[in-house]
Amino acid sequence: MKRNIIFSILCGSLLLGSCSSSFLDQEPPLSVNETDIFTSPARIKATLDGLYAAIKNSGSESFMGGKVYVTFDNRGEDLINISSNLVTLFGTYNMNVGITDAENADTWTAAYLAINKANTFLESLEASKSVAGDMYEQYRQEALFVRAFAYYYLNNLYAIPYSISPDAKSIPLRLQAEKGADNNNMPRSTVKQVYERILEDLSVISALPTAVNTYDAVTHATQAAANMLKMRVYMSMNDWDNAIKAGESVVGYSLTDDVTAIYKTPYFSKESIFSFPMEDTNVPNTQQSVAEYYNDGKIMLIDTDHGIMSKSNYSLAKDKRISSFKGTDGKLLKFTDAKTKLQWVPIFRYAETLLNLAECYTHKTGGEGTAKSLLKDVRHRSIDATDDQLDIDALSGDALKDAIYNEKRLEFIGEGLRGIDIMRRGEDFIKIGDNETIKVTPTDNGYVWPIPQIETSINQDLNK
Repeated sequence: MKRNIIFSILCGSLLLGSCSSSFLDQEPPLSVNETDIFTSPARIKATLDGLYAAIKNSGSESFMGGKVYVTFDNRGEDLINISSNLVTLFGTYNMNVGITDAENADTWTAAYLAINKANTFLESLEASKSVAGDMYEQYRQEALFVRAFAYYYLNNLYAIPYSISPDAKSIPLRLQAEKGADNNNMPRSTVKQVYERILEDLSVISALPTAVNTYDAVTHATQAAANMLKMRVYMSMNDWDNAIKAGESVVGYSLTDDVTAIYKTPYFSKESIFSFPMEDTNVPNTQQSVAEYYNDGKIMLIDTDHGIMSKSNYSLAKDKRISSFKGTDGKLLKFTDAKTKLQWVPIFRYAETLLNLAECYTHKTGGEGTAKSLLKDVRHRSIDATDDQLDIDALSGDALKDAIYNEKRLEFIGEGLRGIDIMRRGEDFIKIGDNETIKVTPTDNGYVWPIPQIETSINQDLNK
């Protein structure tokens, strides 16, 4: 069972080997064991930082700090994967990921590795309250955020959307620390149960920080980051009232004046809610970084014929997202640091808060005026209202919803959202090519990923 992800996880050196108070910089003490970690406040903090490293990158694979992040845009239709290479998500783009494919197995392994690290941390922290002192509750809530974060992305790859079938089978909910193989056998929970668990983990966030626009505030769980994750879950459950409540709890943030500033050093701003930092000691491995996929012209290109940047009103030359991010050779120019891979990966930013709220308000009686105002806030950051050919004030009903959906596609192209939004609404995946059209409906194979063989081979209760 060399690939038994539960059996192989241990909290100690796996956590400290890739983290510090700034994720990366400090050298961990030599000969530290699991017991030693929870006898020092500084070591507890370093171990907590390692949880964020786990949902970002492992030693050889990138989870939401790179490759898996790119997966969700590979599933969408606004970019084309031209690599013909299964190592660089060509199977994902073509919607035919199999049970033994590397991207499937690696994603599953990375996610459950992070989950078990969070579970192990929570168990050990509970036994060391006196050592953690006043930071105990914040550390506990941060670890729960990490676990919830990992489960959210698993639920968006391996389960039929809640909007279609809340009781569809999803993934096993592992909620205790595992140091052996005794509990390998576990049935799949439903998509509803996974979302309910995420919301339970995020039900108390009062001890999380509220700081904005600092390194720590952007790279660690804050109340705003937790509310953004809650907002996404509530939207997946079509619970518009609670989604609005979560979104309107994201306070203290604002849009940057220049959309391009988000992707330049220092890579965080007043708009940044949660991002994964990159340092030269902890960058994604080869064929794992966002910049490699979008900026070298060999893997992913903008679909300028059929994608969002081909549509009228979303390809306007005076829109800064077009003039700055649409390369003449089809490259997406958001993530340009392909050589050093030091560019940060944005997960939640305030523009999403506003566009999510806009969508939510279209589902509320009398909410269209608010939705239009929020849509204008994001759109007219990048194109002056006097140059805008889209008459937002004239929109209503489905036309307004479509405008919000399209605005989100343009604003967040390459940022790991498009595939999630398609599934959340239970829509078909449709990719129009010159010689072939890929169409995958919610009832087709390929709409969700199959549970990988590395799990089915050791989990005898998976389908009970």
